[in-house]
Amino acid sequence: LLLLLFLLFLLLCGEMMMRVRLGAMLRPSSSSSSSPKGQHLSPLPQKGKKKKKRKFTKTRTTRASLQELHNGEEEIVLAVLKYFSAGGIGCFASHCLSVPLDVIKTKVQLNPELNSNASARELARKIVKDEGARALTRGLGATFFGYLIQGGCKYGGFETLKRYYFHGGGNIAQLVLAAMVAEAVGSFALVPFERARVKIVESETYAREKSLFAAVGEEFDAFLEDIAESLLPVYLKMIPYTAVQLVSYDVLVNGFVKGTLGVYGGEEGDGELFFALRLMSAIAAGVLATVASQPGDTIMTRRYCKEDEEEKECEAFVDDDNSVSGLFVGLRQRIPMTVLIVVTQLITVDYVKESLGV
Repeated sequence: LLLLLFLLFLLLCGEMMMRVRLGAMLRPSSSSSSSPKGQHLSPLPQKGKKKKKRKFTKTRTTRASLQELHNGEEEIVLAVLKYFSAGGIGCFASHCLSVPLDVIKTKVQLNPELNSNASARELARKIVKDEGARALTRGLGATFFGYLIQGGCKYGGFETLKRYYFHGGGNIAQLVLAAMVAEAVGSFALVPFERARVKIVESETYAREKSLFAAVGEEFDAFLEDIAESLLPVYLKMIPYTAVQLVSYDVLVNGFVKGTLGVYGGEEGDGELFFALRLMSAIAAGVLATVASQPGDTIMTRRYCKEDEEEKECEAFVDDDNSVSGLFVGLRQRIPMTVLIVVTQLITVDYVKESLGV
């Protein structure tokens, strides 16, 4: 069902792009647009002269129009597939590399007895000592398949909306809207995988007794039973994360590096300088996205693993001094993990898109 939803979203993006292309083809040019009343009127026929019959000529034959439209449809569908492929490859590669850090972050959020101020290395040693080295790889399968689908929707939807619907997305508000819509679809497909991942990391017994797809199937059924309550935690995390990540990176690279500084990559540009600036932009986007999505990440992690408890609201996760700093538990451990994910993801997606010619 998730794969069908993914394919449906891809087809809808392609259909939307084809409609935009068809509208541009059929839009009349300025010279052929209707003139205001009283202007460009043909002169009245003079007496003694025969009125010439107006000849109607077609500016473009029907066959040529259909052929051009068909070629445009093929180009659009191919571009959409490339965007989705680049996003899926970049997302699953980056998230799989950071699975050990993700396990540490999840353990800190779920177990208050762990010292949240300890370094990732110290926490990793404690987890290995208590549960074995294999515990650091829990949730790898759910991460792989979940972010393969989510990444395709996220980057594929964002690039499709930005380039073909918002015509390049020069407006920041349009970029934010494109990122939010794409992530809303991607997160819908990610929810059962993320729910299963959290429980696999939290419980060794659950990870040993449940196969990946059995766990995902159960979580998908539970997700459908209460879809609104299930979507809210992941949307609180993923929509701010994606909106800040994609928009900040797009503005820094296309607006500042290419626009203000005039630095470009490729054979004709300064490749090393452009790569360095793009890397710094990705790091900045990763830090901003981490901070923006940390409250939602904490709520989502505790919500999915403590579903049998009565206290599920945000107030259950605050500190004793009634501040909201409890929502930022695990931020120290999450920053290096998320920056690694974002940098690997953005750079990989860019190179895959370049290699695919989009």
